Amino acid sequence: MPSQINQVASQMQSRVPSQVSPSLMRSTADAEKKVCAECGGSGWLRWDVPLGHPQFGKAERCGCKRLEDMARLQRLSGLTASEQAVRLSDVVAAGAGTKAMVEAARGFIQNPVGFLTLHGTTGNAKTTVLQGVVNELVAGGMEAVYVTAFDLLGYIRKAFNANKDVVNLDAHDRLRRFSAVRVLCIDELDKVRWTEFVEEQITDLIDARYRLGLDWSVGTVIAMNANPETLPPWIYSRLRDGRNVMVENTDADVRPGMEK
Repeated sequence: MPSQINQVASQMQSRVPSQVSPSLMRSTADAEKKVCAECGGSGWLRWDVPLGHPQFGKAERCGCKRLEDMARLQRLSGLTASEQAVRLSDVVAAGAGTKAMVEAARGFIQNPVGFLTLHGTTGNAKTTVLQGVVNELVAGGMEAVYVTAFDLLGYIRKAFNANKDVVNLDAHDRLRRFSAVRVLCIDELDKVRWTEFVEEQITDLIDARYRLGLDWSVGTVIAMNANPETLPPWIYSRLRDGRNVMVENTDADVRPGMEK
């Protein structure tokens, strides 16, 4: 009898894998993942408020998805590794214009709503300030994206055809994300070639963020060399709204003095 038991045990042992396969480990780990108690795995939360409340019907991203969302949005930015390390403290405020610009940026970080527009001569750290704003907000857990007007124009061209039909869903989805992202920093807005179609699309983007900014939902920072007065009037009107901030920086170009 004992020999039969030993024989069965030996057969059972031979059927047990000596090492758990990676696929089995992943399956077990996935099964043990806990569903978020706040959102039930949907990634969204809705305000439990009565009809007529400003937040009624609005959805808010759950904290369990925010880090994932921010990583995706940072990829949209296209910032290089060195640019992602930029902070406002890297800006040397040698002149009054640069100092005012940095102070305005710090104020925006404290209350990132509405529009902050930076404009003036070249080479006085406007781009660095935009990148610093994005990186410091992301480091603090807030969604923020940097995009150049050139890249923005590229998404517009990819998304629509001449008849304004959506032909590229990926590019169109990026434009939609830019409209609603918590903080959007647009660099070199004056470098856009203002065709009627481009003007219409960028105006829609600015208008959407203008209205959300008045609702204290989003913030936008714009940098350009030209005076904002040169922009289409309906865009300029929104940027110069008294509830928004505009800073002119005419400090000298610091690039010639940069060292390796």
